Amino acid sequence: MNPLFDLKITPDAARRCADAAQRFADDLVNLEDHVSLMGSLGGFGTLPSGLALARKYSELAVGGPGSLSTLLQAHIAIASSLADTFTEMGRNYESTDSEAAQRITPK
Repeated sequence: MNPLFDLKITPDAARRCADAAQRFADDLVNLEDHVSLMGSLGGFGTLPSGLALARKYSELAVGGPGSLSTLLQAHIAIASSLADTFTEMGRNYESTDSEAAQRITPK
């Protein structure tokens, strides 16, 4: 058997992976909340170029295409999906193991 293709996820390993992915998602949610609270950035002065810089940096933080907030939301969705996947893997492992045990146990 090729060890590169032999992946075994025990229920405990799946739970630990799901917990880690969920913690990561939670950390990203907190970070995204902080970024969203920043709203608009200032401190570039009142000249047109300063106002344009403030607007540009605000769009990079929140709301603009490719903004940090938008990217964080995409990463949150992926990390949450990973947590759900690992949780399901753990459930499937236990269910499959239980079914196999029932099939080979004499009645």
